[in-house]
Amino acid sequence: MTDTVAESPAVGTTSDPFANIGRRVPKFDAIHKATGRLKFVGDVRIAGMLDIKILRSPHPHAEIVSIDTSRAEAMPGVKAVITHRDAPARPYGREFALPPEYMPRDNFVIPDKARYVGDVVAAVAATSVDVAARAVAAIEVEYRKLPAALNASAAVAPGAATIHDAVHWGEEREVPRRNVLRTVEMGVGDVAAGFAEADVIIENTFTVPKQQQSPMERRCIVVDPRPDGRLDVWCTTQSIHGLRHNLARALGIPYSRINVHQSFLGGAFGARLDMNVDEPIAALLAMKSGLPVRLQLTREEDMMSTSRHPATVRLRSGMKRDGTLVAHEMEAHVDTGAYACSGEWVTKCMGGWFMSMYRVPHQKFTGHVIYTNTPPAAGFRGFGNPQANVPIESHMDILADRLGIDPVELRLRNYIRAGDAYFAQGPNVVDHIKSCGVEEILTSGARRIGWERRAELARQKEGRILKGIGLGRAFHTSGCGQANEVSDILEYAGSTIKINEDGTANLTTALVDMGTGNLMGHAQIVAETLGLRAEDVIVNVTDTDSSPYDVVTHASRSTYVSGMVAKLAAEKLRDKLRELAARILEVAVEDVALAHGHARVHGTDRSVSIEEIARTAQMRQWGTIMAEESRRAVTTASHFTCKFVEVSVDTETGHITVDRVVAGSDVGNVINPVLVEGQIHGGAAQAFGYALMEEIQVDQDTGRTLNPDFLNYKILTSRDACRDFDVFFADTYEDTGPFGAKGIGESANNDGASAIVNAVANAIGVHITDLPITPEKVLRALGTI
Repeated sequence: MTDTVAESPAVGTTSDPFANIGRRVPKFDAIHKATGRLKFVGDVRIAGMLDIKILRSPHPHAEIVSIDTSRAEAMPGVKAVITHRDAPARPYGREFALPPEYMPRDNFVIPDKARYVGDVVAAVAATSVDVAARAVAAIEVEYRKLPAALNASAAVAPGAATIHDAVHWGEEREVPRRNVLRTVEMGVGDVAAGFAEADVIIENTFTVPKQQQSPMERRCIVVDPRPDGRLDVWCTTQSIHGLRHNLARALGIPYSRINVHQSFLGGAFGARLDMNVDEPIAALLAMKSGLPVRLQLTREEDMMSTSRHPATVRLRSGMKRDGTLVAHEMEAHVDTGAYACSGEWVTKCMGGWFMSMYRVPHQKFTGHVIYTNTPPAAGFRGFGNPQANVPIESHMDILADRLGIDPVELRLRNYIRAGDAYFAQGPNVVDHIKSCGVEEILTSGARRIGWERRAELARQKEGRILKGIGLGRAFHTSGCGQANEVSDILEYAGSTIKINEDGTANLTTALVDMGTGNLMGHAQIVAETLGLRAEDVIVNVTDTDSSPYDVVTHASRSTYVSGMVAKLAAEKLRDKLRELAARILEVAVEDVALAHGHARVHGTDRSVSIEEIARTAQMRQWGTIMAEESRRAVTTASHFTCKFVEVSVDTETGHITVDRVVAGSDVGNVINPVLVEGQIHGGAAQAFGYALMEEIQVDQDTGRTLNPDFLNYKILTSRDACRDFDVFFADTYEDTGPFGAKGIGESANNDGASAIVNAVANAIGVHITDLPITPEKVLRALGTI
């Protein structure tokens, strides 16, 4: 495996102006994880804690006619049982990043109607998991089965059963027509006129699958009711403040009654982006029993709780003979499952990603968000981007072949670049590109993969093993910042920092580390600003009572948004340290600078250590040296990626092997190469699984999920990963980011499936438009079955 940091001088050399930025610093939790000492939510134990099990519907669509819990309640060890009769009757929303006014509310803590196999019917808290499971089995339910719509086409067909009678938006109540939650429309120019100008027009329909996020850690919730009526909550969540808000709204209690504790996650990838149905159930059982409770989902329950939104996407593209794109039209049918979750926002983002890849004067996007009687879909790394990227990048290769233009050259002629406007997160967030390394990563990536071999591989159609080289490029935004103060998406963060008596610093942020090490990057940013070592910055484990608000770990915003706010707080603290140092040294503040743990006077050898400043401040009672910042983001720096892949296709078995990967990324100045490279490797693995094998399958007769476990749902493992993996970075600097940095998390995933699709097409001469590309689909494309 080869990992190259950059083609420009490597970080950490004598030419590097930074002491901490660019350092390959291990994650501060690495040793704790490796030794098994890091505490996850599943490790939380409280005396007297009860275990929860949930009774779930065996039917995809059914009314609860009657429910008898008397046998369960009489069982020894059962402390509380709840059904829809015990739960609040108000609908609630689940998204963390949206204000209540813009959030679809179609969930109930326990509904009186099941909308998918696995929907909640009742829940039990008991002295052990076994007792709770037996009690759940003793609950008697009479269902009235209703017709079910188990895919998007069936849901919008005339006469389809109505899944939701109403959806609440703010003060408004809407009735979904033909199970369509919302239709999103975006456009620029005149699409009809654009296609009239085109010399070549192609149209294809793509299907992209329902992929599971597959974090190692299963969802877990612990709720401890205090004697004063408050609730302490530990949960596998990407937002402690978002969870507090949504949980309070679902239960109808004040925010102040809930304190959510920050926890490390064993992966998330969007699976913990929204509040799930389980958190309010656990809270309600804790309130009813008066005892601490714990709910940990089984692997099957966890895999049925979230997924990527599957979609059917029709794309029509028009281009002039000289390779200029003139018209794009996309229509997407997006399956949100039984509840809205992130469905509308994912679809809006699909439109934004679609319209912001290339300079196309005439574009139109129409996205239909459709309810089905299947497990709900939710956020997943890329948030609608892979679903749009596969059709777009497939068309770019098809158009290139039609016109006889090299695919890399075609992209270089049409990509959006510095100064261009783009839709950052759907129709309401528009920004302009400030820094752009697309040309560098495309040209350098082509050279590294040996792109000149592609044409020869396309001509070699003999032999059992066919080789192919393909390209996919993508972009994503670093957060959701926008100029408008009042908008339909939240984007602000807060940090507090204090100096300790030994000269170290404590950073408090509500941002959740999903396992990627983003908080290590924050420590490096703070250390660089204060003239400390990254090892001297302690990142606190906090809670909603003690921390300033941070919206959520999503949208590739951790470094660009929350990291920038940490830097601003550190700059305030730096100014205080300089002021105190100037008092101690009896010099002007402007003559003092911080570096290497000291405050130094310019042009002299006079200095005082930060430890001495802290101890002097204590002895002289100047107060705690601390600072805070809370700020919203107003920009969304785009980060760009490309992946070149080489594949082998076995024409007898249809099996596809990824032989080599070259991954180029424009992430601005790299804060920590170890963390960024990890994101790129992980994003590629998820993208390749999306392209080749991953798909949650729902039985179209019974509505049951057929593969809700890792025995039947296959993902790439470390043994399947491509060993020849070359990572490189563009030489760019983003002025709006902390020390020139941009995001990477989602863009690392967005381009991988497209690269696989185009590589397979180069090998076999057929563009497969139905993902995942299973061996059967390959053999069918080759005409052998």
